[in-house]
Amino acid sequence: MAFFPCAHASHLQWRQALTQVVTQVRAQMAMQSGQDWPALGLMYLSTPYVPHAAEILAALTQELPEVHHWSGMSAPAVLGGDMRYAGEQGAMAVMLPLLGEADFRLFSGLRPIAKVASDGFAIHSVLVHGDGRMPQLEELLLELASHTASGEMMGGFGSERRSGMQLAWSLQSSHSEDTGLLSGGLSGVAFSDQVHTVSRVVQGCKPLALPMEITDAREHVILGLNGRPALDVLMETLGVQLEVDAQAAIGRVRHTLVALAAGPYTPHSSSIDVRARVRPIMGLDPLRRGLVLDEVVDQGMYLAFCERSGSSAWSELRRACAEIQEQLTPDIPWPAAGAQAPARIVCGAIYVRSHLRGGTAATNEVDAELQLIRHALGPIPLVGFVTAGEISGREVHGMSGQLTVFTQPLAT
Repeated sequence: MAFFPCAHASHLQWRQALTQVVTQVRAQMAMQSGQDWPALGLMYLSTPYVPHAAEILAALTQELPEVHHWSGMSAPAVLGGDMRYAGEQGAMAVMLPLLGEADFRLFSGLRPIAKVASDGFAIHSVLVHGDGRMPQLEELLLELASHTASGEMMGGFGSERRSGMQLAWSLQSSHSEDTGLLSGGLSGVAFSDQVHTVSRVVQGCKPLALPMEITDAREHVILGLNGRPALDVLMETLGVQLEVDAQAAIGRVRHTLVALAAGPYTPHSSSIDVRARVRPIMGLDPLRRGLVLDEVVDQGMYLAFCERSGSSAWSELRRACAEIQEQLTPDIPWPAAGAQAPARIVCGAIYVRSHLRGGTAATNEVDAELQLIRHALGPIPLVGFVTAGEISGREVHGMSGQLTVFTQPLAT
């Protein structure tokens, strides 16, 4: 069993943090006798290190010359092991997926990737890093998803206007202007079907009512739900009256969210369906009896009112880990051998989480969600980042967490 080398550190001086990370990674590789160095590295930097990103990349490639490709991004907070790093002194988290050159391809605006490359590489799944403020975001994601055989995409977006940064560096680049550091657009890693991943989304919201069909909408404004004025339905659901006590009504609305989906669905009694996208209510339109959202909505979509719930977040995360464990130890016949499919083990994980989902303190601290994941799945190598938007398949979420694990057969 080969676990992905993983290290993370925080220090006022980035060189000190980098030294700690390199030392940890080399020690972990030394413990895996006979294991070739991986070709790919993932690195996430917290915001204070962004001005030094070029120096960090240059030093990292010099200290770990065996790794020929690096991908990653900056974020307000990065995740590593049990820790959430959001302090002013800066932090970095690094993971080396044990993959060969044939298992993946890096992509970016300077290095686009085709559905089937000239060398025969076919995309199965994708890890995406991006800028959530760019126009036509959903169209770009749909196009990228159409290039994949499985439609499986995971990752997230930053929203730091002045300091957002993506990393897409290869030892041999065909572009002289390609420094490996990007701002805006999409970048990431495309994986072949030889890279086995399992992903789960956790919403952390409790439904307040059953989903309803949007029967009237004008761009960002929902006007009708199940044939009734949307604002009236919201007030009835919350048990308040805007015209009687506006302050109390607005207070309740501020804590109310909507879960949008393309078609009808039945929520769990204590959680929102993973196919739904949770969005805040940005305003009310009393004149038209409508609700204003931060995205365009269409007639025929479905909506459920919901609210953030700590108990739902915990139960969903536990359930997601249990589902992953169950998928790793199948009890169904393995068609190729007429026996049970071989059990698999988690060798590394990425957790991408909304900045609205707990852990808002600007300090380095032990993170309860990461502890829960590593308690349920074992002390697995884990890195990640806090984001302004989470990607799951073809959907962009805004208040969720997404756990992706890399697996390998237990026998290896």
